[in-house]
Order: sequence, then structure tokens, then C-alpha cells
Amino acid sequence: AVKASEASQARRTAEAEVRRQAAAVQAAVDAETRRLAASAKAHETHAEECRLAAATQTAVRAQARLVASAQAAVKASEARRHTAVAQAAVEAERRHLAVAAQVALEAERRHLDAAVQVALEAERRHLA
Repeated sequence: AVKASEASQARRTAEAEVRRQAAAVQAAVDAETRRLAASAKAHETHAEECRLAAATQTAVRAQARLVASAQAAVKASEARRHTAVAQAAVEAERRHLAVAAQVALEAERRHLDAAVQVALEAERRHLA
């Protein structure tokens, strides 16, 4: 439950960062669009309008790359957390099996000691 909560919190933090970065890129796109629109209006030239469109498209593509990169980072982070949880489970099972094996070996040793004592006592009585 703690690992799931940590994973959930990390995912929410990463998603908030993606939204923050996307908002920052969008604000930059909006500001550049306004600047270029004012310039195009002042000059009223077709070339300026083309530059505005190209700049907007470039900014939108950059924003899309940023969002994709952030999403990939979130997925990679989740994969690392899943691996860590699996490794912890394997280690816990290894410790459990080691303890169980030690208990079984000690029980077998006590059983064999008792059997040897019974056999020795029987042999002693037989020889006596």
C-alpha cells in the first residue's frame, strides 16, 4: 500500500510537472503568436503571415515533443518503481525460505539426535 501510494504520488507529481511545462510552452506560443500577429498586422505582408504560421507550427510541434517526452519519463519512472517492488518481494521470499529451511534443518537435527539416543539406549540395554 505504501509503494502504491508512493507510485501514485510520483505519478501525480510527474503529471503536474507535465501540465506545468505544457502551460509554460502554451504561454510562450501565445505570446509569440501575439507578437507575430501584431507585426503581421503592422506590415500587412503575406511573408510576415507565413512566418507567423511557421512559428506557431514549430511551437506546437515543440509542445507535442515536450509532452511526449514527459509522458515517457513518467512511464520509465513507473517501470523502475515496479522493478523495485518486485525485487523487494523476491528478497522477502528469499529471507522467508532461508528461515523456513533453517527451522526444518534444526527440527531434523533434533529428530536425528533423539533417534540416535534411542538407538544407543536400546543397544546399551541389549548389551547389558
